[in-house]
Amino acid sequence: MRWFDWPTWSKTSARQIAKQLLGPFLGRNPDPKTVEYYASLIAKGAGLGKILSELSQNQEYKSQFCARPPRAPAASPQIWNDPRYEAFLNAPKIQNALILKLDHIGDFLLALDAFSALRKGFPEAKLTLLCAPWNAALARSLNMFDRVETLDFFAPTAQGESPVFSAERLGELARESFDLAVDLRVEADTRAIFDHVQAAHKCGYASDACRTVLTIGPPRPNLLYTDSLAANQQMLMLGLARSVVDFFHRDESLHGESLARTLIGSDEADVPLRGGGPLVAMHPFSGRSIKNWPLENFLRLGAWLEREIGASVFLLGTKKEAESVPELALLCERAGVRSLVGETSLTQALSVIARSDLYVGNDSGLTHAAARLDVPTLALFSGVAPIESWAPRGKRVRILHAPAPCAPCYLPSLEWCEAGHECLRAIDFDFVQAQARDLLERTGAREAHPPCRGQANGG
Repeated sequence: MRWFDWPTWSKTSARQIAKQLLGPFLGRNPDPKTVEYYASLIAKGAGLGKILSELSQNQEYKSQFCARPPRAPAASPQIWNDPRYEAFLNAPKIQNALILKLDHIGDFLLALDAFSALRKGFPEAKLTLLCAPWNAALARSLNMFDRVETLDFFAPTAQGESPVFSAERLGELARESFDLAVDLRVEADTRAIFDHVQAAHKCGYASDACRTVLTIGPPRPNLLYTDSLAANQQMLMLGLARSVVDFFHRDESLHGESLARTLIGSDEADVPLRGGGPLVAMHPFSGRSIKNWPLENFLRLGAWLEREIGASVFLLGTKKEAESVPELALLCERAGVRSLVGETSLTQALSVIARSDLYVGNDSGLTHAAARLDVPTLALFSGVAPIESWAPRGKRVRILHAPAPCAPCYLPSLEWCEAGHECLRAIDFDFVQAQARDLLERTGAREAHPPCRGQANGG
């Protein structure tokens, strides 16, 4: 039964209804994009259950109105680590992979592009395909797989009753070890096999059918209407395959000095450097104040680095960020650090970062840049969003956070936080100071820096 009995709604009426519906949920006037999205659902005659289901998936709605854990202090600060992140950074070599595609002939043919992407992405790996018996001849004729095994997970036709699955039916496959297992089926059911397969990394669309933690587990599309390429099975399988290939390959041209040459070119900043100690770049801002470690902590850290380590410390940022703290120049002068906030272009800021021995910043674009440039990086993360989703990629990154019961909160600004910004305030100065010292010692900061573009070293 549809929520609305009228056959159609005009765009104007649908927008008005969307605004009236969203206002109480969001506690404010919804933005135009959100209004247009829900207006389109209403105009198509979506049922009330579907509308509410969509609302329940809205991250802003969830952060403000769904049940939250009771307020409690954040845990002690720590270095964030995840085995999947380590694999992402180090790109382990894949020598032996298992590919699952257990459904019917049409599904199998829609996966041809995904098969090809995996074959081309891992040209030296031994690929084993586990497919339905009725697709085995097709699979072997493709010459993409080193080995084809079969399992009748489903009935031969979609209307038939599927056999009961048990691990014993996997035979030797259950006892073999693979570097990688990929289930290309978008629906969740066949992921149950992952619990009975030995693989260092398992990848597939997210599923409650298995207990296994997936190295790559993108959410399955949950669209109200499937008349969209976003729900096209061929594209979804191909997207998963390409994500897997990219995950296990590090393109060196997109990291370190190669990336610096590409992004910066000759647009270097004129930066007066001291003659002895390391160069440290800091970005104490981000796109949202709720993601920022307190500015006074950055200044205190900079003062310590200048005084005790003999570093040249520079603060970076945009003109808008400079305007947000009118007294910034005075604060930097008192701390003994130098501010380039608002004085450089983006590429010039990147040139400072690329030459640095240490970078310290919040969850921001410059932090991602420092990580990509392979600069030793301290990234301070709040509880706004999952670190798994936004962790910067680089071999010399150390992510600092303090787990909080209210994280991830997805809050749009600091004014919405009822926990006193505990997730970042719990990352105390002494902890960050120790991590900064350790990174400089481990990476062996350079003893001296050449002057920038004709400038003599100065204080």
